[in-house]
Amino acid sequence: MGHACKNLVIHCMDFRLMKDIRCWLQSKGLVGDTDEVSVAGATKDLVAPDWPSSREVILKQIRFSYDLHNMRRVILMHHTDCGAYGGHKAFANELEEERRHICDMKTAANAIKVRWPDIEVKMVLIKIKESGNEFAEIR
Repeated sequence: MGHACKNLVIHCMDFRLMKDIRCWLQSKGLVGDTDEVSVAGATKDLVAPDWPSSREVILKQIRFSYDLHNMRRVILMHHTDCGAYGGHKAFANELEEERRHICDMKTAANAIKVRWPDIEVKMVLIKIKESGNEFAEIR
């Protein structure tokens, strides 16, 4: 078995997501070919860190996956009702909340591309719903 993988997924540590993220990765054929980083707010600390060192933690994980496992695609996963963002109550409405997450993912994607221009970056927004979590790929 090789010591390489093609993907790195960065997602929030929220327990409500774990099972669905695993199913999503499996449906895309990514289980067994993906490093995972789970941290509160996903890439929020890359965009607007609470402490300067927090940004470096995310970049370090990307660098390790890139250097040690030859990863060449990063998948950023944010979700609505994220506690690191203050949850639903921090936004005027659902659209404002979704726009913030998409904007932050795009900013994070740009920061990654500046350091690693050969990395492909994909973005996924998980919408927390009572009926079940919905995964939306962002372009």
